[in-house]
Parts: sequence; structure tokens; C-alpha cells
Amino acid sequence: MKTLLLSLLCLFVWNQTTEALTDQQVVLGQNVTLACEFKCNAAIWFLLKLPARPMMILRTFASNDDTETDYYNEKFRNKYFVGNRSEIVINNVTDDDLGIYFCIKAGFALKISDGIRLKHHW
Repeated sequence: MKTLLLSLLCLFVWNQTTEALTDQQVVLGQNVTLACEFKCNAAIWFLLKLPARPMMILRTFASNDDTETDYYNEKFRNKYFVGNRSEIVINNVTDDDLGIYFCIKAGFALKISDGIRLKHHW
């Protein structure tokens, strides 16, 4: 499932124009919150840093009033947090965190958001 999802994401992202991106500037060392364009109870977040393949970060699951989070790599646990079910918070932003972030509205019909390009604020 993970390989299929990554393949679909790659195809979608490389066919998408840069006009579909929203730029968000950040000061290195600060925290930043990125909001998914979909208001949803469950989302998948990933980061694209060309020319590398998309990197899955986390997935949220709605369960009653709480949101459960599944990290795709344990190293992300101290870096990324869920602001609410459709937001991701990046702790202490570094150059390595800059790139294009996407969210996927999970559920029966997957929807991929436009990208948010996180850029260094000079």
C-alpha cells in the first residue's frame, strides 16, 4: 500500500505546475504550522524535496474525540506534531525541513492537496 501510494504521489506531483503551490516563509529555528486545505478527520502528510521521492511523514486517524498519529519514521516524532486533525506543526525549522508539503485527505476517496512550499525568510 505504501509503495502504491508513493507512486501515485510522484505521478501527481511531477504533473502539477508550480502555480498550484502556496509559498509560506519561515524563520529558521522557529516553529511553523501548515494547514491542509481540506478540513478532515484523518490526513496523511508528506514532504517533497526534488529530485528525491516524496517522504511520508505522518498519518492522523480520527477516533472519537481524539486524534491518533502514526509516524512513518520514528525520527519524525520529535520534529512534527499534529496541530489539529488537518494541521501539522514543524518544530524548530531547519534548512532540512524546507521543501513542498502536501496532505492527503484519507478515507474512501483520497484527495491530494495543492502544495505548500516552505521557504526560508531572509
